[in-house]
Amino acid sequence: MKYLANFLRICVGLLFIFSGLIKSNDPTGFSYKLDEYFSVFSADLEPSQDSLIICFNHQNQIDTFSYTINPNQQKIDIVVDQSPWINNTSDESIFERELTFNLNNQEIYRSNTTSFDTLRYISKLSYEISNKLIGQKNIGNLVKAIDTIDITSHIIPNPIYVDFFQKLRSFTIPLAMGICVLEVLLGVALILGWAPRLILSSIFILTLFFTFLTWYSAYFNKVTDCGCFGDAIKLTPWESFYKDVILGSATLLIGLGIKHIKPVFSTPFSVKILTISLILSVGFSIYCWHYLPVKNFLKFKKGNDIFQLANVPDNAPSDMYENIFIYAKDRINEEFTIDDISQRNLKEEGYVFVDRIDKLISKGFEPEIHDFKIMDVDQTNDYIDDFYSDSGFKLLIVFNDIEKSDNESIDELKSIIRFCNENQITIYPLTASKTQNVEEFSKKHNLNIPFYYGDKTNLKSIIRSNPGLVLLQKNVVIENWPSTRLPSEKQLSKLTIQ
Repeated sequence: MKYLANFLRICVGLLFIFSGLIKSNDPTGFSYKLDEYFSVFSADLEPSQDSLIICFNHQNQIDTFSYTINPNQQKIDIVVDQSPWINNTSDESIFERELTFNLNNQEIYRSNTTSFDTLRYISKLSYEISNKLIGQKNIGNLVKAIDTIDITSHIIPNPIYVDFFQKLRSFTIPLAMGICVLEVLLGVALILGWAPRLILSSIFILTLFFTFLTWYSAYFNKVTDCGCFGDAIKLTPWESFYKDVILGSATLLIGLGIKHIKPVFSTPFSVKILTISLILSVGFSIYCWHYLPVKNFLKFKKGNDIFQLANVPDNAPSDMYENIFIYAKDRINEEFTIDDISQRNLKEEGYVFVDRIDKLISKGFEPEIHDFKIMDVDQTNDYIDDFYSDSGFKLLIVFNDIEKSDNESIDELKSIIRFCNENQITIYPLTASKTQNVEEFSKKHNLNIPFYYGDKTNLKSIIRSNPGLVLLQKNVVIENWPSTRLPSEKQLSKLTIQ
């Protein structure tokens, strides 16, 4: 037992040091994972809200659909658009029109209705929450019917722990750094044999915490990359869970042989080593947060050809989806396939239509870079092909969140933009922020450049800085710069002017 306990002590200690250093290398990336966990927890712990049931009664026919109450909205705006009556059939006495239902600017229902006498056409909307009628409105032949339902009294407030996780999202950076430093210190202390009972207890508690997180990710398919070793070593949720189970078991075995754990050095000298480890690990974590990771494990790292990483081979298998229809009965949602619906009459059984989704049944080939987009302001045109076909130098200016960007470097950034324009270097300012915020930012800082739009998660994975610069020649990454260390014109000239 003596040799096993000491062997496992070294292994667990080294693993904790390695894990802490890997995450310290990219504390911003680890903070994204913590934010994702807190967001998922707060969403999953929110109480189930009632649904607004809307009944559309027209010509003695009733169409029913539902809308789940959003606790962040105090009212629901209902807009019904009705097209003019037209006759598209051989029977000239039958008229039809299309109706579209929008709730809070989201289309949730589209239907066609017919009438033999359009002048006497009668239709009305009624609203229910928890089987209680809360309002109704006659719409008849109105081209557009607008109604607003106050749902304040029907909202179930969030419990205190939901707000707790929401507030934690504002502290993900210090929490990420703290966990990284703690892992390093626990690993060093375990190897040194310093205060073994305290250290083993701390390691076991921390391992239990991570085991719960990885189990939650795996079982509920949430936060599918736990970030255990950052982007250096990708583990699936189940692999991470099994890793933590083995780690916890090893910690228990060390605990059984704790009497064989002897200090390597005297207590004062061990404290000195731990103090130095604390200073170095904190300094390393702050450096990587303030600038960029010392070792870049992201896809847009220096030397990578992003076109090759985004390329899909010919005849590669594609994703396969199945249409799934969601109906509710007694406030419980159930999923049905097209075959299920064809064999049953769900309306007569008391089911209410809720939504239609496309469910993935077979995953196809996915390139390493699969969500990189360069969209226009209307989010309708993707200029990614133009970007890839540009064979010259080009500069990505990435604002993953323009409202929270580092404004201290804006004058340097404007000089870089001017240099690029003067030297035929194409710039691609990319953001995931709302158009209004982008326009306000551009006006405030006098940035006369067109912005493109991309996916926020993807932009965070391009560079760990807001803003951050990525210089490419053709599609090969030449260099990365954070907002805290932007290049001078001289540096850019050496890289781009040949």
